[in-house]
Order: sequence, then C-alpha cells, then structure tokens
Amino acid sequence: MKFTNKFTFITSAIVLTCISLVLVGGLFSLRSLSLKYHQQRIDSIIEVIEKQLDKQTTVTQFDHWLPDLLDASGIVRLEVKRDDVTVYQNYFESREYYPMRLLLSYSYTLEKYPNVHLILHTRQPFSELKFTFWPLVGIGTAIFLSLSLLYFALRWIKRSFYGAELLERRARYLLQNNPTARFAQKGEWPKAASKALDVLSERLENSRKERSVFDIHIRGKAFLDEATGIGNRLAFDNRLDTVVMDESFASSSLILVSLTELSTLKYRFGSAESEKIIAQMVDLLNHFCRRFDDSFYGRANKSEFVILLPQMDYDETKVVAKQLTRSLFQLQLPDPDMIENFFHVGVVNFPYGSKTELIIDDVNRAVLVAEHQKMSGWHISEENLKHTVIAKGTVRWRTLLSDVLEKKSLLLYQQHVMERDAVGIVYSELWPRILGDDQEVISAGTFMPMAEKCGLQAQIDRQMLEKVLALLVQRGEASTPISVNVCSHLLMNKENYKWFLFELMQKPKKLRNNLVIEISEHLIDKHYYPLRTAIVPLQKIGCQVAIDNVGKYVINTQYILDFNIDYLKLHSSLVRDIHLRSTNQVAVQSLLASCLNSDAKVIAVGVENQQEWKCLLRLGVYAGQGNLFTSPKRMRVIDIR
Repeated sequence: MKFTNKFTFITSAIVLTCISLVLVGGLFSLRSLSLKYHQQRIDSIIEVIEKQLDKQTTVTQFDHWLPDLLDASGIVRLEVKRDDVTVYQNYFESREYYPMRLLLSYSYTLEKYPNVHLILHTRQPFSELKFTFWPLVGIGTAIFLSLSLLYFALRWIKRSFYGAELLERRARYLLQNNPTARFAQKGEWPKAASKALDVLSERLENSRKERSVFDIHIRGKAFLDEATGIGNRLAFDNRLDTVVMDESFASSSLILVSLTELSTLKYRFGSAESEKIIAQMVDLLNHFCRRFDDSFYGRANKSEFVILLPQMDYDETKVVAKQLTRSLFQLQLPDPDMIENFFHVGVVNFPYGSKTELIIDDVNRAVLVAEHQKMSGWHISEENLKHTVIAKGTVRWRTLLSDVLEKKSLLLYQQHVMERDAVGIVYSELWPRILGDDQEVISAGTFMPMAEKCGLQAQIDRQMLEKVLALLVQRGEASTPISVNVCSHLLMNKENYKWFLFELMQKPKKLRNNLVIEISEHLIDKHYYPLRTAIVPLQKIGCQVAIDNVGKYVINTQYILDFNIDYLKLHSSLVRDIHLRSTNQVAVQSLLASCLNSDAKVIAVGVENQQEWKCLLRLGVYAGQGNLFTSPKRMRVIDIR
C-alpha cells in the first residue's frame, strides 16, 4: 500500500472513530441524565406520599389528587403494602396497556414507616419521545460538515503527498535497477530528497561506468593488442585451446597471415605508412571474419595475424583461403609492386582433440612453404590428409533436419552445474543433439549452422523449447532447475516470443522458477536494448537468467546490473589451465569484481581437472561445470500435451 493511502486510511479511521464515539457517548450521556432525572421525579413522588401519610390522609383523599400526579410522572402502576397487606393496587387498569417488559420497576420502603412498602412501574423516559425534523437536521448537518471537511482534508493530503509518492516510486525503481530512476519527475517532494537522489544516482551511474571501463581496461590489457585493439597472442592461445577441446567442433581451420615485407616497407616509407598497412589489415580481417560464426582474429606478433574458424572442413578451408588471398591483394601499399611478395598465408585444417603445439607447427610450416614460392600466396598444410568430418550438402542437411522435425526426434543432453562442494546441483544445462544417417550423434555446433542456412533454425529452436517445457512438467516443482540456451532470433521475433511467454504463463510459478534462460554475452552486446526488453518480462514471471560465454570477447560488463542477471558463466578459454595462466586469473578476478554490486553468481565452465578447480575456488567462483564433475548424458522426455 502506498504511503499516501496508508496516511489517508489512518486519518479517515481516526476521524470517523471520533465522530462515532461522540455520537455514542452523547447517546449514553443523554440516557444516563434522563434516567437520573426520572429517578429524581420518582423520589419526589415517594416524598409526597410519605408526607401525606404523616398527615393521616385517607384513601378517599388520595383518590382526588394521586392519579393525576402519578400519570404526570409516568407511573403506570402503583402498589402500596403495609405488613404484606395491599393497601393500593392497580390504580390505572383502564388506561393504555403497557407490557411489563417495557416498564421500569422501582421498589421503596418508607423511611418513617418501615412497614409500608411501595412498588412502582413506570414508563421508559424515552417512550413518549418523538424525533422531529429540526433536531435531526441539526445533527445531520453537523455530521455532513464533519465528513465534508474530512473529504477536503484527504484531497489536500493526497495532493500534498503526491510528490512523496513520486519520490517513493523513484526510490523503488532505483532498488530494481530500473533505468528510468535516473531522471527526476516533476513535482517530487521533498525537493531536498529529490536532489539527493539525483546526486546519488549520478554518482552510482558514474561508478558503474568506471567499474565497467576499469574491467574492460584490465581485460583489454590482458587479451587485446594495444596498437590495433584486436586479440593478442594470449587471447589466441586461449581460444585455440578451447576450440581444440570442444567436441561440438568436428574440425576447424587456422590461418596465419605473415606480412613478410612489412619491415622493408617501414624502412623505405617510415612508421606512419607501416601503421596504415596494419590498420588496413585490421579492417580487412574484421570485414572478412564477419561472415563466419564464432570466428576469431588477432595479432600474433608485429607482422603476423591469425584467423581461427571453428566448424570448417577441409574443402571449405581451401575456398576460404583463396578468398582471403584475393582480399589481401587489395591492400593499398605505397609501392603497388611490393604486393607481389608482400604477404604469405599458411593454412591448416585440424580435427577435434588435436594438440595445439602440432597445429601451430603445421601452420608455421605452411607459411614457410608459401614463402618459398617467391610470391604472395597461400599454402595448406598436409593437403593429402583430409580429416573425416560430417560434410553434407545443403540438400542432404535439409532432408535430415526436416526428418528430425517431422519425427520430433530431437535429443536432449544434460550436464550438471555443481556447487563449490561438488555435491549440490545448482541446475542442469540442456543441449540439443540429433542422430545422423549412420546413427551417429551430431552436436548443435555442427547442425545448427546448417539449419540456419536451410531456414529451419526457428523450427528447431521451437521444438527444443517444447521439449524443455514438457520436461519441466515431467520433473515437477521440487526438482532441480534446468537451463536452455535461447538464441536472440527467438527472443526478438514477436510471434515466437509471444508463444514462448504464453506457454510459460500456463505453468505454475514454481515450475517457472525452475527454468534458467541462457543467452550468449556477444548477443547481449549486439542486441542490447531489444534483448533487455525481452528478458525483463521473463524475469518478472519467475524465470532466471544466465549469461554464458563471458570473457570470450572483451565486452562492457554494464549489462550485469542493467539486466539484473542471476548467473555469469565464464567461457572455457578463461578456465583452461587457469592455474598456470596468471593473466586469466586477473581477468576472472575482474569479472568477479564486476558482480559485487549485484546478485549475479559466477560459474566456471569447462573445468577439466582438480588444479583448475582449486584455483577457481580460491578466486571465489560460485559453482563449476565440466567433465571433472559430470559428463553430458542423454535425457528422455515424455511428450506432455
């Protein structure tokens, strides 16, 4: 209840209670006074009778004046007894009948004549009272004036305290991290408190920005090249380790571009021209890698750049290498003739589980082979050794995925997120899988890009969510929460989003509390406000929100407070061999510090051994996920309609 409503309710209750007490008290006082006055009149009658007995008045003499006196005093019956002998009885039997239950009874013993006993029955003091118009008008007018004054007083109170309500609403928005709380509303009162909130909000916003900028600075120093702002050698090593150990990537490609004549160009034309070429390379790589999902590009050293393309087979790698070479020939050099021997490209395609040292050796060897060609070009390592990967044309993929959708044969695999004690379960993360033509299990990293090419991604996402919702009902309210990774297309598509929200609203709140929605960090950075608009309603109906792949890119962490997230999941590139990499430890500490002013809990993903886990526990993570605890297992879902 709002403050003004509470205040007006209490004020109205007090005033109305006072009016009621005055009316009730007046009635009781009037009745008490009337009874007292009636008692005095009866005492006077008794005194008169006692005096007449002193004068030895006869019964006949009493009959002349006593009836009129008794009638004027409201006495209906009188009985006089002397020594239990009735002297007078029922004087007024012929008068109007009054029921005994409506009469007041009095019994007296005369002081001077102890043997004489009087019993009187009188009418109620108010029995003959009739309420006339004017007295009622006076009382009604007084009540009306009191209620009118109360009404105007309450209106004045509401107007006066409206500014306080605005101030209270703004304070509540501040507690909810609502961005509208940054701006004061017209009419806020007290003004001093409103100005104080303005100052505090501005300071809080500045401190958050400084914290985010500081966090970016720390991680940027660790993982970004200072001159170009793209990934450095450490970031490349982390990403390569992650791609090699990710079973969802059947095969990937590594491309090393060596600007072999960059030092010659710098010597001939100066540092300024050399920096221009580096800037051109950064723009070229940015534009080139934008076409590939989950790609990475960075600067290995002053004259070498690397490109890492996950989920790329051998034939596709050759096509990409040719396209990159054509793009490199477009570099604008001070001397156009230098382009003929300015760069050399080494390419290697490697399967899941390869050793990183061998991959780097192979790509360096490929660069040397390209250099021996005495002209700018590319070379792919071990051309005759093609890896066995899942390679299907678009038509075959469409057939396979359409069959999966028709039969609703999408598989769900789960892996637990474990608490610090490695016993309690925070929640279970779910991944989609499908069976290939040879009954091999195909991961989402393999078939989802093809589903997007075939235009079936939205249907697969919807079937995945249908199975997850059915699983929620199947597991019940007391079960461990489950999480599902939701793509930005589903949340930003109005039709699919309304369907998802409607389906969730049909479930009890306790079931909705058991669902964790996971969104990738780079999608938050790319679609900040549309995703925030979609996530807030999901949080309000009880769903939890987790951001995964945190640390994969150097991104502003302001979203931690703006989105009011529940879990922050570190990318496995930060977790891999963290006990041996002090830079990764600094980056994790920076992300943990970004969560200090929020309720977000940090989860480490891809924990493989005890050394990594002990280091993460020492840094202060909330939970862990990886093969050290549990491996992904298939789940069986009963279709509930």
